[in-house]
Amino acid sequence: MNKESTITQGQLFFLIIKFEIGVDILSLPYQMHLSSKGGGWISVIIGGILIQLIILMCWLLLRRFPSSSIYQILTRITGSWMGKILTVAYIMYYLLMGTSVLVSAYDVINRWMLQKTPRWAILALILFSSIYLVRENLRTIARVLVLISFLIVPMMFLISYGIKQANLLYLLPLTEAGWPHIIIGSKETLLAMFGFEFILVVFPMVEGKSKGKLKSLLLADGVVVLLYGFTILTCTSVFSPQQLDLMPEPVIYLLRSIPLGTMDRVDFIFLPIWLISIFGSISGYYYAASYGLGYLFKQKNHKQAVPFVVFVSCIIACIPQKREDFDLVGTIANNSAYFFLIALPLLLLILSYIFNKKEEPGT
Repeated sequence: MNKESTITQGQLFFLIIKFEIGVDILSLPYQMHLSSKGGGWISVIIGGILIQLIILMCWLLLRRFPSSSIYQILTRITGSWMGKILTVAYIMYYLLMGTSVLVSAYDVINRWMLQKTPRWAILALILFSSIYLVRENLRTIARVLVLISFLIVPMMFLISYGIKQANLLYLLPLTEAGWPHIIIGSKETLLAMFGFEFILVVFPMVEGKSKGKLKSLLLADGVVVLLYGFTILTCTSVFSPQQLDLMPEPVIYLLRSIPLGTMDRVDFIFLPIWLISIFGSISGYYYAASYGLGYLFKQKNHKQAVPFVVFVSCIIACIPQKREDFDLVGTIANNSAYFFLIALPLLLLILSYIFNKKEEPGT
């Protein structure tokens, strides 16, 4: 594998942080309030532990095939025909996840900033940029996305301004919702932190030993748990429970309430930064889908598949017409993640042990 087709463990660390912090950072405090009340940050910790266990499970599968992506692993374990069917399914999953992020990003930008801008203009801005980036080799993509990941710093800096208005009494009692609801609320964190599935495709392209890759993954996930927990604590301590009941996107309301020098609308600073960050997540999903298509049709690389992936994603993104339709796309994508990130990798791991399927040295 040539140098341009690999990334370092440090780059993997930043990529996972970038992919796990997505659209849901705007609405997660609201979702946590509905399910866990003041104990939302506890739900985040529980969800983070669950994500760590899922990552560990995926790593156990990937380390048995250190030079194979999920697409090659499917063929090795299930055979040629079933492997192709599951490969198509994974391609559709990555495409759907990328489209879900695209649709959610459009919905937020359309409602909060560009109400009169046509949908096609907003989508074209993101999609043409995606084609330009995703057609590059993995190392170039990683370098760009690592730079984008640093935009999380100003995002969290702006959110932290809300601490000045915090009232910690809003958090009490911490277990008001009850432990069953707090534990169930961790499901929302689970959905918000999906994004590590990028590793299923690029694992063999990460330099170093398997244990080093695992450390990067777990450390990145731990950082995201802290950032999400901080965001939820800030929002739930600034707004009363009655206010949060009416705020589907508390982070934006928080930013609108913050005076920052001569800026009357701090959210106009935050949202463009957030949109650039979201562009990175979309590009990651498009790369994973394009890589799968390239493998399926035995192409030398993924470049020829990129326009097709972006075109199909654009068509799907243009179908929803109402807010309920946007939510439906996200619901379908999130529910499919349970199968492709938990159920299927676990099944593959079990089968690999039952039938003693693993990659021999030199194969």
